[in-house]
Amino acid sequence: MTPRILLIPFISLLAWGQSPKTPGPSALAPQRLKIALDAGHGGDDTGAKGSKGLLEKDAVLSIVQELNKSLEEAGFDVMVTRADDTFIPLWDRARMANEAGADLFISIHLNAARARAAKGSEVYFLSLDRGDEDAASVAAVENAGAGSRPGADSVVAGILEDMAQKAYLQDSERLAVAVQLQLNRLGGIKERGVKQAPFVVLRGAAMPAVLVESAFISNPKEELKLKDAAFLKKLAVAITQGVRRYFAGAAGTARRKAISTSR
Repeated sequence: MTPRILLIPFISLLAWGQSPKTPGPSALAPQRLKIALDAGHGGDDTGAKGSKGLLEKDAVLSIVQELNKSLEEAGFDVMVTRADDTFIPLWDRARMANEAGADLFISIHLNAARARAAKGSEVYFLSLDRGDEDAASVAAVENAGAGSRPGADSVVAGILEDMAQKAYLQDSERLAVAVQLQLNRLGGIKERGVKQAPFVVLRGAAMPAVLVESAFISNPKEELKLKDAAFLKKLAVAITQGVRRYFAGAAGTARRKAISTSR
């Protein structure tokens, strides 16, 4: 009788040792894609000003806050270069995204024109030369105050930055197209097209990177929309859908291909 009594706990221990282990966090939840959001301007750099007094730095921060929520609801991790009215040097913004290991970099701005009727959105990706005259003038406004790249090794660093972003120009263009299409479709904004320009804020981004001129703050009607929470949410959803469609069509890992474009 004794051997049979001892056998039961032995079998129980053996079965316990061979049972499947509970998967760790990495097995249960694969690492999520990370989006770096940059609200243009900030602090003493107010950006453009609407006829009703709206400042670009304030409006783009509101857009980024809404976009942050929209992207997180869609399953992305998000980091922001500024969360309040603080100026971050342009040369530091892409560096912050690189250090955070972001998969995409999106800089949010507002357009301005002498013609008050100008309206709609424009999505830019980096040009390593001057680009066309109109694009160069937009970049010149947004680059104001950037100065030359800081540091004694600025020439070498600039070459390395250009090389880093050059590797992603094709992906950056695809991202720009995806976002622009969604802004047209969901945002109800007249198309102004995808363009290239030498934006300082996009240089050095070791990932696909775009700059979104979300609307014309110089247009009184669009300035009014930028104060409307419903419009900001609509804008955020449009950009989020563009990001999702970009990843859904991206060649790369299964993790990227697995992302659904449905909301």
